[in-house]
Amino acid sequence: MTSTPPRAQGRFNVLALLLGLVVVAGFVGYLFGNRSAATILTGRADSGGGGISIITPDWTYGVPVDGVMWTDRSNSLHEGGRPDCLAPDVPAFQVRFAAVQVTVDDNTWRPVVWIDCRSAP
Repeated sequence: MTSTPPRAQGRFNVLALLLGLVVVAGFVGYLFGNRSAATILTGRADSGGGGISIITPDWTYGVPVDGVMWTDRSNSLHEGGRPDCLAPDVPAFQVRFAAVQVTVDDNTWRPVVWIDCRSAP
């Protein structure tokens, strides 16, 4: 019967530990890197010259007039500017959007991060 020399066994243990750490780090990175905290919702969008709001049964969301990502009717993603479906003269309609919930020092708000104009009237 042959046995592995202690020095070789120690190297094997170190390599096995490093490989295990790489696998765990990759799994954790995948979990946190591919998940979005954004929630896709639908609500009634009311738009005026001074602001935009979206009303759902449990919350009223303030939408930035500029600076929110949005998808137009042609399926192009825009990284800013006022969403064309939420121009000041557009009547209220149901819109799909994404928001995130933020809580700091017991204060909670839900910023809108994306507007879907593809199904706008």
